[in-house]
Formats: sequence, C-alpha cells, structure tokens
Amino acid sequence: MATTRKQSREEQIRRERRAVLVVNTHSRHGARAYGRARDLLAKHGFTLDASYPVRDPVRLQEIVHEVVAEGHRLIVIGGGDGTLSSVVDEFAHRDVVLGLLPLGTANSFARTIGLPLSLDGAVQAITQGKVADIDLALVNQDYFLNTAALGISASVARATPAWLKRHLGALAYGIIGAAKFPSHRPFRCRITEDGRVTELDALQVILANGRYHGGVLVAHRADVESRDVLVQIVTAANRWNLVRAWLGVARGRPLDMSIAHELTVRDAVLETDTPQYVSVDGEVTARTPIRISIAAEALKLMVPLEFQDRD
Repeated sequence: MATTRKQSREEQIRRERRAVLVVNTHSRHGARAYGRARDLLAKHGFTLDASYPVRDPVRLQEIVHEVVAEGHRLIVIGGGDGTLSSVVDEFAHRDVVLGLLPLGTANSFARTIGLPLSLDGAVQAITQGKVADIDLALVNQDYFLNTAALGISASVARATPAWLKRHLGALAYGIIGAAKFPSHRPFRCRITEDGRVTELDALQVILANGRYHGGVLVAHRADVESRDVLVQIVTAANRWNLVRAWLGVARGRPLDMSIAHELTVRDAVLETDTPQYVSVDGEVTARTPIRISIAAEALKLMVPLEFQDRD
C-alpha cells in the first residue's frame, strides 16, 4: 500500500513537473542560490507555481503551512538543518513531497540521505530521483529529521551566532565548542521506557534519527528507516572523554563504547537532574524533561535513485 502511494505520487510529479520553491535567504548560501535554483528547476522542465525568497526565518513555517494547505504536491525547501526543522511538522503524515536544496552550514540531513551538497546535484535528485518515505523522530510534539542533542552540543548550538555560521560554516561550531569546553559540567541523565531505566552521568547526549550531527558522521548505527531512535551518551567519568569522542568522530570512527553508552528507544522519557537545553536539528527548542518518540514513515521526500528505501 505504501509502495503504491509512493509510486503514484512519483509518477504524478514526473508527469506534471510542477513545484513550489521556498528558500530561506537568511541561511548560509540561500541568498546567492535562490535565483540559480529557479533557473535550474526551469532547465529541468519544472514549472514553479510559486516561489518565495524568505528573508525572515520566522515566516518559514507560516508560508509552508499555506502552501501545503493549497494542495501543492512537491514543495522544494532551500536552507539548512534549522530551516528543515522549522517546517518539517507541516509535512509529517501528509500527502505532500519534500524536495531539499542543502543551503545551510552543516547540512546534516542531506548527508544522511546521500543528497549531493551541490545545488546542481540536489536539483537533479529532485527532478530525476524517486519518492521515499522515512521516519521522523520527535522531542515532545516537535518532529525532527536528523538529531537532537543535550549537553555541550546544545550549549554550542545556543551560543553560536548566525553571522558566524554564515561566515565560517561548520568551523563556527568548533570555535564555540572550544570556548565552552572548560566550563562544561556533567549532568545526571535518566531514560525510561516500558519500565526499563538507564541512568548515567553524562557530558553529552545525542538522539539520532539520522547519522550526521553538525555535518559530521556521529551515529553509525542510526537509520532513518529503522523505526527507532538511537540514543548516544558520552559518559562523565572524565571530562576529556568528550575530546576523545570528538577526535574519534573526526577520524570517521564509531563512538568508543568504553567512554559511551548506546541504546535504542521508540517511546521514552528523558530526565536530567538539572534542566538541560535541547537542540533539535541545530536549533535550541526545548528543555528537559522531554519525551522521545518515533513516527514511522511519516515523511515523503525526493531522494537520489541509489537511496535504499525499505518498505
């Protein structure tokens, strides 16, 4: 049934070749890419029923909500992970397809699905790719595509100014992280699901639906079609565990389980001894305690043909 719906929507998009384009021109590459994105979509034979260069990111959700309500079937979003996080709720469990142009700083979700990071390659995936349906994770009632985090990652996300991300890209996170490290303190983390309790002193917690966080591969076992959320906890026996974890991740290695703990959840509650900010796809949107859950096959999106879509 799901395969039939995907194929039907894919065939309709290829036949009609129509879309709506919404670009966050406040994102790192958005302002420069907007005009070229329009031209590339037209070059591939797509008619834009509407296009929106959005200078105020606060308006993104409102605009996407209106476009979805009008019944458009393919909506192309240009921006970074924060842009996607701000609008993904409008796509969840709806018969509308998301096309992505990765124009942000880290572009973690684009990396997770194997989408080319170049504008030309991303447009090609939208116009010549296929429709997949993937899981979304939730923090409370807030859907997210890729990762949520608490601990030093959330502190860095909260402290990194937009202008620094636009000028330095992912390096901005490293600079702020180095500044935050000396004052970072561990916290007690308790995760409860179906009577199973995991309680640890933590320096950082990653909630992974996708594999990338801050543009770096951090969750090797995460999968956007696994029907669960991977929880990674860097334990607090030694504050330098964070440095060890970061160095390993930077070298492309899986997280060292001698300094970390992993578990998967489908519907759990996470509590901390002191309130912790939670960043959701790079934007701080919540504080603990939080509920973590999974919404299976909740999002339809255009992906490259080589993406392995499991029904």
